Amino acid sequence: MIRSGIIAILLFVSLVAAESQEDLYFRAMKAEEAGDISLAIELFEKALEEPGPYTAELQEIVDDYRAALNEDDDSTGSWEFHTSGNAVFSGMHYKRKGASTAEKGRELTSSISASVDYNSKNWIHSLEVNMSGDWFIDNEDMPSLDTSAWEASAGVSYSLIGNTLVLDVGVDMNVSEGWEWTPDFYVWTEKYVARADRHKLGIAYWAYRSYDGPTSVALYASWHRYAKYGWRSSVYLGGRFEADSITVPQYWLKWAGPALKPSFAYRFKTDISVEAKTNWFYGFVVDGPNESYEKVQKINGSWGATIAWEPGAFGLFVGAEQFFKYYIVPSGYTIGYAKNSLLSELKAGIKWNL
Repeated sequence: MIRSGIIAILLFVSLVAAESQEDLYFRAMKAEEAGDISLAIELFEKALEEPGPYTAELQEIVDDYRAALNEDDDSTGSWEFHTSGNAVFSGMHYKRKGASTAEKGRELTSSISASVDYNSKNWIHSLEVNMSGDWFIDNEDMPSLDTSAWEASAGVSYSLIGNTLVLDVGVDMNVSEGWEWTPDFYVWTEKYVARADRHKLGIAYWAYRSYDGPTSVALYASWHRYAKYGWRSSVYLGGRFEADSITVPQYWLKWAGPALKPSFAYRFKTDISVEAKTNWFYGFVVDGPNESYEKVQKINGSWGATIAWEPGAFGLFVGAEQFFKYYIVPSGYTIGYAKNSLLSELKAGIKWNL
């Protein structure tokens, strides 16, 4: 009887002293904020062993840390091969000011890529090759967009991913009907400067150069929230420079101004996700053929939403997106642009990631 009483007392003490999943989660976040990553990982793993409402989030956090620290690999690193792609059908509707009717068309798009990744302790190096193609259906009904019957692209890119840095550089060789070749170059880099819980703050730089088209350079401040399930989001806010051509006279207009790129997504545990995104640029002319162009301003960008189901390596998606342009032009002056235009797309397709 005495032994039973002692066992009951010890059991009671252990239950009182035991920490809940929420307590361990809170302590782990405090350790993470204090910079004690080893203790944070230990507490996250202990919290994962306890029952509670945060099991899914804790599993993702632990997986992220294990991937970042590359615990399963030896000091020599490891190699991986991945392939991904998609096939999309889109219906297009284009309307511009001054046109009596809207222009309509359809498009088939597909892409496939293959990459070789080298995982070291703190970095992932990735070399990727990709190919894509666009086939325009009824393109003769969309003369304003000057679409060819087909376009294709082959490219190569290099990516470097670390705990606080992402770098992506690449080149694409584009060819269209008539076999005209055009190279495009791009670079994207983002440096994370702070992290708290599931949030990251950073600075990002983007540059794009086409030898037969526009040029774009941007510098952003960024905020991200990561989550395997539930809400995830990112916001880029900064300034952008663009150069694009006009039709009369043939010249490159140069624009500069503020830019905003937010996106928000919610992923259910049924592997269904919903995403909404938009992209805004308010540009002022910084260089034009004459003084009248210096008074021109423009607002352009896009907004859209997508619903996707991705139960595994293969997924399905449907979505809608609109691309808009609006020019603020001095009274009595013509710049060769339609003052406003709107391109709408409805799309559906499949994608895979192996």
